Amino acid sequence: MYTIITRNNCKYCDLAKAAMKTAGVSFTTYNVEEGSSKWVLSLLKEANIKTVPQVFATDGKLIGGWRELEHLLDYIGVKKTKEY
Repeated sequence: MYTIITRNNCKYCDLAKAAMKTAGVSFTTYNVEEGSSKWVLSLLKEANIKTVPQVFATDGKLIGGWRELEHLLDYIGVKKTKEY
């Protein structure tokens, strides 16, 4: 399962989630502004990652942000929709 690190009111976070749904890829999200996910913010800071969304593959490898995810989905042939 993929992981998407998000925050509230984040256009690119919403795009990343919509794109993953369109691709039929299962994922879980952690919102750094929610109390139960604040620990993720500490990890991002430790890794010097300053922006969201951040997308991680099932093996834990960092894919990157929205643009990197968009390029990956384009590469594997996922067609864009109105949602993203």
